Amino acid sequence: MSLRVNFSYAFTLNFKESVRKHAFCLRMLPLSNGVQTLLDWELHINNDVPFFLSHDGFGNALLFGTIEKSHRNFEAVLKGSVAFHGSYQYKDNENAALYLHPTTLTPFSPLARDYVETLMLPQSPLSLAKMLNQTIFQNFEYLAGVSTTSCDADALLLRHHGVCQDFSHLLITLLRLSHIPARYVAGFIDGEGESHAWVEALIDGYWRGFDPTNGIMLEHQPYIKIAHGRDFMDCRLNRGVFIGKSQQNLYVNVTVAREEQ
Repeated sequence: MSLRVNFSYAFTLNFKESVRKHAFCLRMLPLSNGVQTLLDWELHINNDVPFFLSHDGFGNALLFGTIEKSHRNFEAVLKGSVAFHGSYQYKDNENAALYLHPTTLTPFSPLARDYVETLMLPQSPLSLAKMLNQTIFQNFEYLAGVSTTSCDADALLLRHHGVCQDFSHLLITLLRLSHIPARYVAGFIDGEGESHAWVEALIDGYWRGFDPTNGIMLEHQPYIKIAHGRDFMDCRLNRGVFIGKSQQNLYVNVTVAREEQ
């Protein structure tokens, strides 16, 4: 039985003063892979500003364009549907070695090495990944507002509080230190008012999903994947440059509704 999921992702940037020549780049279009297929979609930007579709080096969809005229609001509304097929495990052609190395947000620090050495890890890669996922879920607390997008995995180890980005960065770090390729994933899930982050680990030749924020290994949950990369910096959903002062407020709303077929 397949599962069809309808989604809506809307965000608004309100600028304190008018800006112009606003070049934008959005990662918000779901991927099609061995787990999910993008069925249909439509995007509206301000008063139907034109945009173009391309892909980055990780295969993530990029929607980009430029607003020449002065404006104080930038609104993007994406609606569409995704079909899910079977359990969350699939193969792709990406070089997994890319996801074995530390990054700025997933450093192989003395703190991370010491932490992973305190754990009695099983030999099986799948059991190891499950244990690390549960360990983070049970020993760290979700708390909004205590971190920024520039916080690395060490920040969560130090304060024991964070958000889904922090939980994912720590799991990625510990998996890579255990010689398991792991990548950061951004997307949408049920019950979320904003986007969510989780982890894919390459185990027995298949990418499998782990959500340390909620302590689950993904199987048939409708987690809509938008982008993946080495860490959050490769998966930023919204980037832009413009002429004008940069003070701005961001409002995001995500809705996901599933329908059995």
